[in-house]
Amino acid sequence: MQAVDQNVLQFFAENRTEWLSFLMLVVTYAGGYMVASVVTALSAISFLIHKHTSKILPLFISVGGSTATVFIIKNIFDKARPLAEALYLEPTSSFPSGHAAVAIALYGFILFTIWQYDRHHLRNPFIFCLALLILLIGISRLYLGVHYLSDVLVGYIIGLAWLLISLAISKSKTGLLPDGKRL
Repeated sequence: MQAVDQNVLQFFAENRTEWLSFLMLVVTYAGGYMVASVVTALSAISFLIHKHTSKILPLFISVGGSTATVFIIKNIFDKARPLAEALYLEPTSSFPSGHAAVAIALYGFILFTIWQYDRHHLRNPFIFCLALLILLIGISRLYLGVHYLSDVLVGYIIGLAWLLISLAISKSKTGLLPDGKRL
C-alpha cells in the first residue's frame, strides 16, 4: 500500500495548478472540524424546526463517534504526514483522515435524511451535491498533499461505520424504513 500511497501523492503533486489549489483549499475546509461543527449545529436546529427531533441524537452520534474514533486512532498510530508534497502543514498525525471521516458521517447523514424525507424539487440536486462534496473532500486531502490515500480510505470507512450505526439508531427511534414506510 505504501507504493500506491506514494504514487497517488506524487500524481497530485505533479498536477497542481493555482486555481485548483485554491478550490481544493476551499473544499477541504468543508470537512474541517470548525465548519463541520457549525453544519452539525445548524442541521440539528433544522431537524428541530422541521419536527425531525429523532434525527438529532443520531446526527451527534455519527459526527461525534467518527471524530472520537479518528482522535483515538491518530494517537495510537501517530503516523507522520507527507511533508515534501504538502501545500501546508497540519499539526496532527496523518492516519486516519478526520476530514474524510467527518465528510461521510456528517454530509452522508444529511444526504440520507434528504433522501428519506424530502420531496422538494431540489432533492436530487442536493443529494448529488452532497455526494460530490464527500468525494471532493477526500480528493482535496490528497491533492493538498496532507494525507496518503490509505489515510483517506480508512477515514471514509470510519465515517461510514458511524453513519450506519447512527442510521440504525435513527431507524429504531422513528420506526421508519428507508423508503419512509412504517415498520
